[in-house]
Order: sequence, then C-alpha cells, then structure tokens
Amino acid sequence: MSGSVTISARSPDFQRAFVAMRYFWGMRGPALGDALEGLGVAPATADVLGGLCHPERAERAKALGAELGRLAAALDARGLWR
Repeated sequence: MSGSVTISARSPDFQRAFVAMRYFWGMRGPALGDALEGLGVAPATADVLGGLCHPERAERAKALGAELGRLAAALDARGLWR
C-alpha cells in the first residue's frame, strides 16, 4: 500500500482492502465485488476477488491472509495501531 492516505474507491489499495474486509465480515461469492460495480475494478482487485472466490478453502485463506497482512502493514506504517 502506498504511504499516503487514500480515500478514493477507485484506488486499488482501497478496493483490495474493501473486498478483503467484506470477506472477513462474512460476504461470500461474486457479491464481494458488487459494491464496486460502476467504478471499474482494478486488475489487482480482480486478482484478490478471484482468490477469495476460489473453490479451495486453503486458497481462499491464503488470499485473505495476504490482504489482511497488507492492510495491517499499512495501518502500522501510519501509526494507527498505537
């Protein structure tokens, strides 16, 4: 994730974090990306969506873990954990 605070829903960083958190809170399947329709889903976000919708649980867990790790690192870099 970039070092600046991003508030645009078109930002790939925002989109990736958004779909990861929707998954974390219970949303499953193609509906994960529905809220981003009309904005243009970034290629990196499409990759995350593919991972979170993978038929194998282990692959979904790997995709979620990677995105939650990115999000935690970004929050830590901004000092939001302290």
